[in-house]
Amino acid sequence: MQNQKLLIIVGILVTVLYLAGSSVISAMYTIQSGTVGVLVTFGKFSEDIKQPGLHFKFPFIQNVNIFDIKMQTANYLGRESAQEDDGVMNRRQIEVLDSKSLPIGIEMSVQYTPKMEKAGFILERYGRNYFEKLINPVVRNIVRDVIGKYQAEDIAVKRSEIGNELRLQVTKEFEQLPFVLNNLGLRNINLPPVVLKKIEEVQLAKQEEQRLTMIEQQAKKNQEIKTIEANTRLIEVTTQAKADADKKRIEADARAYQISTEADATAKANQLIAVSITPELINYRSIDKWNGQYPQMLINGGEQSNGLILSLPEINNTAPLPPIVDETATPVTIQ
Repeated sequence: MQNQKLLIIVGILVTVLYLAGSSVISAMYTIQSGTVGVLVTFGKFSEDIKQPGLHFKFPFIQNVNIFDIKMQTANYLGRESAQEDDGVMNRRQIEVLDSKSLPIGIEMSVQYTPKMEKAGFILERYGRNYFEKLINPVVRNIVRDVIGKYQAEDIAVKRSEIGNELRLQVTKEFEQLPFVLNNLGLRNINLPPVVLKKIEEVQLAKQEEQRLTMIEQQAKKNQEIKTIEANTRLIEVTTQAKADADKKRIEADARAYQISTEADATAKANQLIAVSITPELINYRSIDKWNGQYPQMLINGGEQSNGLILSLPEINNTAPLPPIVDETATPVTIQ
């Protein structure tokens, strides 16, 4: 009888110790890095966020929800959604309409991080599927509003402008959400074939216009080069002609100066000769040069005769005649 009582007591102690150990073990929990713990007490989410490490809770009263606060990535690519992988959501491209209701496919990536202090609020308001309930609709609505302002023909050339506007609008919207926008990248814009064909035609036309412009500029440049070369040759010819003309003018001036100088010298010599000739000198020279023969001509040197030349009659005798001396006439013997 006593042995049965002892066994009962031992069984009760073992049960108490087991329950106590289980309670202690169940009261302990660990939070890993990159996550936080959100306690739920009687179904109410606590605002006290548990950081990574070892923590305790009241067994059977409190539960802990582990919430991932690492950066999340949402890729909008291709025609089909892909499998999700450790914080990476893969969705099909965002299909919207431009200002003319033409279908446009937008491929982009959005990276965001949940705010740690808002973990309880996010779980309470949106649950763990907060991406589909909140972020995905916000991103799609912004893309639809931004792209809807453009025409498909302009979207291709305004890619940078559209990317900046999308980033600005999403950033502004995230300021009101319990998330931080880390990055938004516009990867690709898929236009309808009819628009792509039109854009290609426009690009070909622009390339042809650029080619013609280059040809025109080259032709203009060649013409300018020819003009410069022609002007250079004209300057060379003009300079040479001027040099030749200056040389001729200098030579002509030199000859004229030489002739003038010679004429002046001759005139001065003639003046000196004229001054030196006197009647006495002439008579002397006549007598000195006379060979004793009868003269054939006589030059009257009188004041009233003006140098009259007279022919004398021929004389047959060969006897020498005495010289004729006349004060008003100057005999000249002509051999």
